[in-house]
Formats: sequence, structure tokens, C-alpha cells
Amino acid sequence: MTAAPSSTFTALPLRTRLLALSYLLTSMVCIQFGSSLAKSIFPVFGTSGVVGLRVCLAAFMLVPFFRSWGFLSVPVLRLVIPYGLAMTGMNLCFYLALQHIPLGTTVTLEFIGPLVVAFVGSRKLADIGWILLTVLGLALVLNPSASTKTDFTGVGFALLAALCWALYILFGQRVAGKVPGAHACALGMACGACVVFLPCFVPALVIGFSAPAMLGLGVLVAFCSSALPYSLEMLAMQNLNARDIGMLSSLEPVCATVAGAVILHETPSPLQLCGILCVVAASAGIILSPDTSKRKAAPAQDVPELPN
Repeated sequence: MTAAPSSTFTALPLRTRLLALSYLLTSMVCIQFGSSLAKSIFPVFGTSGVVGLRVCLAAFMLVPFFRSWGFLSVPVLRLVIPYGLAMTGMNLCFYLALQHIPLGTTVTLEFIGPLVVAFVGSRKLADIGWILLTVLGLALVLNPSASTKTDFTGVGFALLAALCWALYILFGQRVAGKVPGAHACALGMACGACVVFLPCFVPALVIGFSAPAMLGLGVLVAFCSSALPYSLEMLAMQNLNARDIGMLSSLEPVCATVAGAVILHETPSPLQLCGILCVVAASAGIILSPDTSKRKAAPAQDVPELPN
């Protein structure tokens, strides 16, 4: 996503920054609400159908809203197609994981992707501590008690989603500075929609015609998980720097855990909750680390961010 130069942030009034932070927090809540809602309609449309509805309907919303067709060209497509495929793969693996494990656990495991990207290339001794804290957190999440059986199928899909998220970041960095953030996300979503249109979206649409109320929920999933949060993030990015964004993004596993508990009644055990908080702390630690010169070399604030 495109953000203003960091030098401009110091002159912003407190009210403007708080408003931008509220946009970002609202975006996170919308995303996790959309994910919880998506899990509730799995029995009607199936996992692939929900992915088709989310990706295609979001593309139908974002491309006209941002009028991104004016940026279409062969060089742009070469950049956004891998980005869009990584985004779609992330969504598919994320929803497949949700079939087997709770929302909070899925998001925590998926968060490994951006954490690994943040750790790669680091030479600081302090980062070893954050890695160990992440490993401890994952151990608590995956093995909270001897009486609880870990669903390794769900864990596997969540780790694949983490891999796709890492690729999404790397491909997004290639797009950054070459295609405006809003258009990159809209066109990337459209590329993903082309892949899932026939095998996923059309069958779900046929089912939706016989169950219009469920189709309406599918539209709400696309709106809450992609269209609305991305628009809110675009507003937030104008007045926040990468450090603020990264710090708040580290709260995503907690937000997912709360959404899962409230909407899906997926209550984590005390040890699982401790594990989630360990991953959050590790993410915050790497983001707030004082030596950020290497990470600043990558235009992270220009990367279109569209979490699950």
C-alpha cells in the first residue's frame, strides 16, 4: 500500500492518527468477522465455493470501485498474476484449514509466513530470542494438553497458507512502486478470480440461486473480508507509517481468537491462549526492533496488504 513519506507523520495531529488507527483496527475486525462468517457457510457452498464467492465478488467490487482497468497492460499483468495467485492460494488454504482447526489457531499458524519473511536476512542476536518465543508459542498452540488431539490436516493447510502469505509479501514487493497499491490489489484479485471462476464461483452461484439468503451471506463475506477492509486500510495508510501498521497487524491472531470465540464459539484453552500471545509478542518484538535499516530497504509500506 502506498503511504506518505515518513517525515510527514510527525506533523500530523493526534486526532488524525487516532482516526487512521481506528480505520486499521476496524479493518482487522471486519476481516476476522468475514472469516468467521465464511466458516459458517462452508456446509452450504463448500470450501472451494466460499473461496470462489469471496475472490470473485471482491474482484467485482474492487475493480470498478478503483477503475483499475486503465492500468491493464502486459508488463502489469506479469507483475500482478503471481501476486494474485499467491493471494488466492492463501485464501484457499486458509479456508481449508478452518475446516479442521479453530480460527485463532489458523491465523496464528498462518502468521508464521510474514514472521519468516521478517526474520530472513537478519543478523541480530535479539532475533534469535523472538524465534524461540515463536517456537514456544506454536508448541503451546499445537499441543495445548495431553487430552487434546492435534488435527495435522488443518495444521498442514494453515502452514501452506503461511507459505502463500510469504509469497504474497514477496510478490507484493515486486509490484510495489510499479503499480499503485489499490490497483495492484484489485487487479491481483481479478487474476485470482479468473482462476477460480469456473471451478469454484459458478457452482457456488448455482447453489446460491436456490438459497438466496446464503448467497447474501457470501456477498457479505466478500465485502467484509476484502472490499471494506482494503478500502479502510487505504485510508489508514495515508496517515500511518510501516511501524504503526506492523505493530497493529501483530494483534491479528488475538483478533481472530476473539472472533472465533464470539461468533463460532471456539474457546481456546489457557495454554493455547498463552501460545497465541507468544506469537503476538514475537511479531511485535521484531517490528519494534531498533535496527530496522535492512527491512526499510524493502518498500513494505507500499505492499498491498489484504490479510485473510
